[in-house]
Amino acid sequence: MARVKFKDGQPIQSLSGTIGDMVFRTVNGKTYVHKRTRIELPEQPTRAEKKQYLRERILDQCVCILQDEIGDMTEAIRMRTKIRSRLCGLYKKYEKEYKAPTKLQMRIMTEYRSKWCAQEDGKNEESPINSR
Repeated sequence: MARVKFKDGQPIQSLSGTIGDMVFRTVNGKTYVHKRTRIELPEQPTRAEKKQYLRERILDQCVCILQDEIGDMTEAIRMRTKIRSRLCGLYKKYEKEYKAPTKLQMRIMTEYRSKWCAQEDGKNEESPINSR
């Protein structure tokens, strides 16, 4: 855990929420950050545990990528739950269609960007998110 010190005069003076693997908390006016622990598979996992582990890893990676693409840090924190819920829906939609995790992740990200990124940016072809 580390303490975050903001420069005087910056528009952001406190953060609370998660970006990627970093969790920010503001307590008594002081902001702290720590790294979120990743889930691990137990010894001799069942098929259901393996499936859940793969799902969480893919969703976490997708959320992290999409949050990095959002320019505003506070907006990325605010959008995390919405991004994750949308990705969960897309995961359920395509999990049976794709067996390879990388292909599944690519399909989810492509579908997410085509549905929601253009509307959130307020732009169409000029958006850097859509060009990837």
